Amino acid sequence: MTIMLEVKPIQKAPRRRLVQMASIVILICHQFSTLMHKITHAGLAEEQRTLDDASDLSYDVSQEEPPDALLNLIDLKTNNPVPLKKHSVNFNSGNHLGNKSDVKSLLQIQTHMYDTLTRWNHLAEDLGTMRWVAHGGSAIGAKCFGAMNPWDDDIDFTVLDCKSLDQMWEKGERNITTHYPTLDERSYWMDNGAALWDPRLIKVAGEDMILTKGSRCCNWYKLMTMKLAFSWKPGDPIYGIDIECMSRSSSSREKVAMRRSGWTEHMKSTQELATVPFGPTTIKAMEPNTLNSYIRLRYGKESPCQYPFANGADVEKFPPALALPHGNHSKMAVGTSSPVQQVFRLDQDQAHMGFVLENWYVSKSQRDEWLERKGNKKQMEYTQQLANIDKIEIDNTISPTGCTWQSKATGTPNIKVIGWNAERGVHWDKFYKLIQEKEELSEPVVILLNEMDIGMARSGNLHTARRLALQLGMNYAYGVEFLELTRGTKEEQEATKGKRDALGLHGNAILSKCILGDAMILRDPLPHQYFSDKPERGFNANGFEVRLGGRMGLFARIFEKPSPLIPNTHNVTAENSHIPEKLPGHFVVGNIHKVGENAKTRKALWNYYGFGPPAANSTSIYDGKGVDLASSQHGVVVQGDFGPSFCALGGLGKMNNYRIHKTFRVKCLPDRNVKIAPLAGDFFCSNMRATRDVMVTPPCDWSNNSNPLTMADHAIVSIEVSSNKHE
Repeated sequence: MTIMLEVKPIQKAPRRRLVQMASIVILICHQFSTLMHKITHAGLAEEQRTLDDASDLSYDVSQEEPPDALLNLIDLKTNNPVPLKKHSVNFNSGNHLGNKSDVKSLLQIQTHMYDTLTRWNHLAEDLGTMRWVAHGGSAIGAKCFGAMNPWDDDIDFTVLDCKSLDQMWEKGERNITTHYPTLDERSYWMDNGAALWDPRLIKVAGEDMILTKGSRCCNWYKLMTMKLAFSWKPGDPIYGIDIECMSRSSSSREKVAMRRSGWTEHMKSTQELATVPFGPTTIKAMEPNTLNSYIRLRYGKESPCQYPFANGADVEKFPPALALPHGNHSKMAVGTSSPVQQVFRLDQDQAHMGFVLENWYVSKSQRDEWLERKGNKKQMEYTQQLANIDKIEIDNTISPTGCTWQSKATGTPNIKVIGWNAERGVHWDKFYKLIQEKEELSEPVVILLNEMDIGMARSGNLHTARRLALQLGMNYAYGVEFLELTRGTKEEQEATKGKRDALGLHGNAILSKCILGDAMILRDPLPHQYFSDKPERGFNANGFEVRLGGRMGLFARIFEKPSPLIPNTHNVTAENSHIPEKLPGHFVVGNIHKVGENAKTRKALWNYYGFGPPAANSTSIYDGKGVDLASSQHGVVVQGDFGPSFCALGGLGKMNNYRIHKTFRVKCLPDRNVKIAPLAGDFFCSNMRATRDVMVTPPCDWSNNSNPLTMADHAIVSIEVSSNKHE
């Protein structure tokens, strides 16, 4: 089945699958495109139905529990809305956004809307004369979600010339009640002085549908299935796909934006319009450059896919864009990657927060409640209520084929590793550029990052680690260190006045071209000073930070290629001698942020590193003594901000020279000068040999030479290490 829907009669997924797809779409999961390909390409072939069979959507989606990601997104949008700049139109409004039952109703409506759109696709193809494309919120949904916006209850598009529709409406049956006496006429008819909706019963491939023509306020058509009409309840609007006609003038709210953006010109030309995935069906979409201009003019949005986490008004740092060949990107089968689909997929990847919403979301009301209780020393009790705080997000889809780490010179596994305390990850985009410019940082196999935000106002309410990973083409693992109950330090709160934290998460990340797996978090209990109601030196930024969670280290194994033998997360055991012998060849990597040095930590490190049980209680005797007992393990390298004995605690040797490698505190000065205070930190630890010693790179952006930007207060460190084992 091609994306042009060239198969007749209408073929649909089984009704339960359609319902499930409606829920899957709204999970805002970046795996959606892959799933969409499987279902459209293979699933439809499993059970093809005629139009009459497919219309029996008697399965009630409202009996399904809405997915947590959807409920949490709706809670964010409804109860912690982002402050929006005033604009003439707000696409963010939506109905059905109250409680769980409202969300179930919304899913029900969306299921019927997708069904209606599928029938429209075939109707438009049968008529053969209609040129049409999604506009409004549906255009944004296609771009940002590959589906309806999760809060939307309608679909909108524009038809260039509605002559065929006009004729179909004129020939339609006026007396719907005769055919459907139990159908409430308020579901399709209205005449209240301000608006007139005049319905006709029409046939689409033998199936009844209602085509309602609007006038007065609303000079467009609505198209609905009978199932959608019967789902209407008192108080609901008239549902249906809204079809505007350029041939008899689009609505004033659309006309200006379409004309100025080039939309109107494109519609009137012969250039083909892309057909893109849209939930369990497809929709016509405007080419990305024109679409972006239209959204900017219509809604004042530069980055609409960042909504509802951010307001969408900020200019996208790396906007997805491709050179689109004229007129050859619409006849692509689902599963092949047309240029327009590629751009939309990048938009959707950048906006993806599915794992975060499903596992780490804490409502604003709950965060505010805990903030009110600061100082009661119950921080561990509240932290334990964060059920998934030690769950690790791993995404191996960005670099799905893995990496190559074999040294061409020696034939020995060799990796370049970068470490950086990124201080919120605010300047992840400039760090990316620095990696491209600096030879000592170029083409890393692993990047170890501390202090990366997700959903914090101070860093644009982005998933900073994911955005950097996408830009670098690297897989990533992310672990939460803190749930932030305030917007940060005094300076950060002043800088973000009038804004809000969408999610309030702060943590560590591992980025790699390789496949990440067998990941683990090692976390310290949270001292009460982090949850204090008064200034605590060295803990809570003079009282402005209030946190739950705990200092932690994030560890993972990296593998050259995917394998079914690679577990996603590490199964922590009480044994003292965990030997990863059954795993494919790998390195152990990790970043640590101020984890305490004690016997419990030592035992956990030796166990995870696969060194066997440590000996006596001393730490110094372990320095560099850890041995990779598994033949598949090439070595261990970790980095971070920790005490001077942490390397030895885990049986690793310290790779930095503390007399030379000063990293904190950094200040970038004009004319490429740098001041680094005489503190050594950000250590590398390893049981391997260095093929290139540690190098310190200032985190400076000298684009403005007179006032250079210091990206973070820690310098960037890098090293190259080689396994003592040959493959």
